[in-house]
Amino acid sequence: MPHFDTEQVEQGCAKFLPFEAQQQALNQFAERYIKLVLAVGQHDCYYVDAYYGPEEWQKETYWQPLADLQSQYLQGSELIEAMAVRLSEPELVERHQFLQTQWLSIGAYLALLQGKEYSFNEEAVALYDCHLTPYSLLEHQQVLADIEALLPGEGSLTNRYNQFKSQFIVPKDKAAEVFTASVDIARKLTSMHMHLPENESFEIEYVNDKVWTAYNWYKGDSHSLIQLNQDQPLGIERYLELASHEGYPGHHVFNVLQEQKLVKAKQWLEYAIYPLYSPISYLSEGSANYALSLIMSDDEVVDFERDVLMPLAGLEGDLALFHQILKLVKKLGYYENYVSQCLTDKLVDAEMAQKMLIDGALYPQSRAKQRVQFFERNRSYVINYSVGEDAVAAWVEAKAETTVEKWTRFESILSRPLNASDMLV
Repeated sequence: MPHFDTEQVEQGCAKFLPFEAQQQALNQFAERYIKLVLAVGQHDCYYVDAYYGPEEWQKETYWQPLADLQSQYLQGSELIEAMAVRLSEPELVERHQFLQTQWLSIGAYLALLQGKEYSFNEEAVALYDCHLTPYSLLEHQQVLADIEALLPGEGSLTNRYNQFKSQFIVPKDKAAEVFTASVDIARKLTSMHMHLPENESFEIEYVNDKVWTAYNWYKGDSHSLIQLNQDQPLGIERYLELASHEGYPGHHVFNVLQEQKLVKAKQWLEYAIYPLYSPISYLSEGSANYALSLIMSDDEVVDFERDVLMPLAGLEGDLALFHQILKLVKKLGYYENYVSQCLTDKLVDAEMAQKMLIDGALYPQSRAKQRVQFFERNRSYVINYSVGEDAVAAWVEAKAETTVEKWTRFESILSRPLNASDMLV
């Protein structure tokens, strides 16, 4: 059986391995990678977001001391680094780069579990391969001023915004019907541009007491469970966003394509596991946030909400003005990163972070509390939504002039994930 001889590399006699041996070396490392991710998951129940690889590997997983996992990580680091000089096939070089970047993030997360303190910016690099630029509070103040100029009413900007938004809140007893209609149109539009497996599907479950709004749990075999949190009432605009983000062509399609084109077609099993706090989340969340703008233009979103979703929810209101304001509110996502940074870097406490979200991101009190809980749990993960979306949009649109070209590039980046540093344009 072909094997990877690290000793030959250490002696300075490195030669390219035959193609089959290159594949075998990477396959063996993929097994090592999966087993270490599963083992880290024994220390953090949120770490393994999805797994549909060999069942026996999961059954063999057991709790091990962090020191033992650190030792396994260091051994693997030597292997993956030495392997680079033995690979010649471009596709396998890219595969190696992905594995190495993911592997490095495991080391960073193990360090966190062992008490290492990263700054927000350091963690963004270590876990998500993302170098952040400083946030401009002057730009933030300008966005708030632009929102204020559009909002009717009197009082604080936060109160005026939430009062205006209240007319677009979907009653809980209408949520399922509105979400189903949103999922149906998202799937229809996605299937016009992407070939989806006939057996792909997902089920929807309505839950409570979560720090997130919605979540996709990918189960394998082209099937997902999507949970929608009912703790906070959702505005009409969130339903198409969530249907496209969690479903089509967002997380569900992202996982379906990887399973179909990488895990099954190529037997690249490293894609059968998803460590949440790792570079792949940058692409996963960024592409999911970009998804709605790919399936619908701004005008088409307004038309569908006005003609279909608003009647289903029994709502009336000036949707055009609402979306004009929402476009500005979306820019506040970078301010949310700033708040999470201040909290992570211990510049503010949870109470002050909530106040910052209320005053600077226009959150109601209950939603601000929920969001701060998300920041406390996930720290720099929040950058994957805003910074990740802008990176995906820039990469997709850099060499795409038509809708067809955008879809082609979007599908290619989902089918062959890139790291943040690979998406710079």
